[in-house]
Amino acid sequence: MNENLLLNVITGKATNEEKEEFYGCLENSKEEEELFYTMKGLWLRVTMQNTTAVVDSDFEDLWQKIKSEKRTWLWIEGKRMLRYAAIFIFILGIGGLGGYYITTKNIEYPDPKTQKFTATRGSVSVLELSDGTKVWLNSESKLTYHEDYKNTQRYAELTGEAYFEVVHRDDFPFLVKAGNLLIHDLGTTFNIKAYPEDNYIETSLVEGKVDILSPTGNPIVSLEPGESAMYLSNKNEMVLRTIADNVLSAWRDGKFVIRDQRLEDIFTELSRWYGVEFRFENDKFRDYRFTGNIKKTTTAQHVLKVLEATAHFKYRIVENVDKSDLVIIY
Repeated sequence: MNENLLLNVITGKATNEEKEEFYGCLENSKEEEELFYTMKGLWLRVTMQNTTAVVDSDFEDLWQKIKSEKRTWLWIEGKRMLRYAAIFIFILGIGGLGGYYITTKNIEYPDPKTQKFTATRGSVSVLELSDGTKVWLNSESKLTYHEDYKNTQRYAELTGEAYFEVVHRDDFPFLVKAGNLLIHDLGTTFNIKAYPEDNYIETSLVEGKVDILSPTGNPIVSLEPGESAMYLSNKNEMVLRTIADNVLSAWRDGKFVIRDQRLEDIFTELSRWYGVEFRFENDKFRDYRFTGNIKKTTTAQHVLKVLEATAHFKYRIVENVDKSDLVIIY
């Protein structure tokens, strides 16, 4: 790990490979994990306000951590995150660092409030976060939730899909990072879909209001109930549409609710649930559109037979012992 990697992760510029390397290093130290989430929270708060001004005592507190160790920590690998924190503060332009002096005080680390959750393939996990917020986590999804130690904000990172019923507090904002977007809760029930392999991030609002922000905290769009914003990453474009509540709640209730979706996209959903791979030998079937409801308790082969009868394709299944079965569409 180095300071460039840390800054890329904090500012949302890291690649997937860099993120994997960084979080792998972070798992080895609870102290480094706590300091990272403190810096991440400060970055979000500063960029959301579009200023580097000190808005509260958190910056001072972070610096007190840094200067409370002897100067020798600057050269000890075990204290690398403190060294990076000093670089982080300097880059933010907080200033005044030259006036501080190094003391020999011991660092007191607060108890970090971080929760990590995973929904395995073919399952939906129902979670309650430490603040009382309820979350449904869809198949093959991951959620990391952090409350900063000053109780000034709540921050979550999502990979996959989740449905949130947030316990709203004006003085305790709730932010979700999904891909390169930030979703800011304003008293809200909402759904976010952000699987890395997809070319879009979709935020849908059921109740209340959310703001969708850029990685630097600049507002992009605000949603009202019944609205959905789909960010097309390959086009750098945001598309707004209306969406029915029953479509959003369907996957939580054990259903695939398909509304005019391409067959290729439907197979992507089925792959995450059933753990099979799909390959098209005849590309004309990729864009076939389908509408219907399918229970998730239905077997994969039964779902294939229903789609086959409608779209008039053929398929064959190649069984694999060591990895996922393959379904070939022709």
